[in-house]
Amino acid sequence: MRELTVGFESALDFWRAVRVAAPGLLVEDPEGKVYGARELSLSEQVSLACNLCNTEPPLDVVVTDAAHRHAHISLVDHVWRGPLEGEHTFGLGDGIEVCRFPAVFVQLALSCDEIELAELGLEMSGTYGLPPRSDDGVAENLRPLVAPSELRRYALAARALGVRGAALACQALELVVPNSNSPRESDVAIAFQLSRRQGGLMVGGFEMNRTIRLPDALADQIGQSVIKPDFSWHNGTVVEYDSEQEHSTPAARARDERKRRAYQSVGMDCLTLTNDILRSNERYNWFAGELEHSLGIYRKGISSAMAERRRELRERLFGPETEEAALAALSLGS
Repeated sequence: MRELTVGFESALDFWRAVRVAAPGLLVEDPEGKVYGARELSLSEQVSLACNLCNTEPPLDVVVTDAAHRHAHISLVDHVWRGPLEGEHTFGLGDGIEVCRFPAVFVQLALSCDEIELAELGLEMSGTYGLPPRSDDGVAENLRPLVAPSELRRYALAARALGVRGAALACQALELVVPNSNSPRESDVAIAFQLSRRQGGLMVGGFEMNRTIRLPDALADQIGQSVIKPDFSWHNGTVVEYDSEQEHSTPAARARDERKRRAYQSVGMDCLTLTNDILRSNERYNWFAGELEHSLGIYRKGISSAMAERRRELRERLFGPETEEAALAALSLGS
């Protein structure tokens, strides 16, 4: 029986299913019989592998050279030159193994761009998961599948071997911070770290969802002894993303300002990021200025070209401007 090593998109489906504990399915051959102990044909192996990986054919598999291609209608063979020792694969039985995620990450660099790769890295080193079927929603409170250091170690080894995609994978990993708690947090992390030339805010150096014990005086003011902000910098700046605060009412703004003053009283600064801000070019630029000020970063204003790239990146990550924000911008410009 020939070995099948699942990789690329099919392996991504497997690791996503593993993280969210997708229920197993009964595996049957084309004649409707349950697989037994006999040696499987290649077609049966493919069917079993698709089932175990919670993916649909054609199945992506990796081979070490063109001579080992399978030439099967339900398989897509990829010649893979990256490291593929025993530590880089996970055995599923019946001659089937799947590439571990560090290898899959570099493989996907052949079809993803820097931002897509960074989103994958943040997802798999975070505490949320995206099931293989996008309509299944987002799974929460998961254990990270892999640490960024593991991804970086494999990507560097692949780059040293001249493997295609490895250099892009290394570049994308500069944007991967552990412990992201949602897809939106991941996209904010990317926007914070990308250079201004790329449309980002270039305010890296933060940690995500780190537990911070508050001074007693501040704990008494806000009624809690610890916080776990979405983003925190060592100078005391923290950013909390509030997904529920769609519209900043006067009462909400007053509450945020009281909270911010309480933080400032002990040398900390808390900024609240909302969907309203992320869906408005004007408010997003205002927030960027506030964050730079809090971090003690003083820069020249962005050029018109940088402003356009920032708008494009904001729209890609967070969606087009709301109608309300667009109309407000038009009235200011008239």
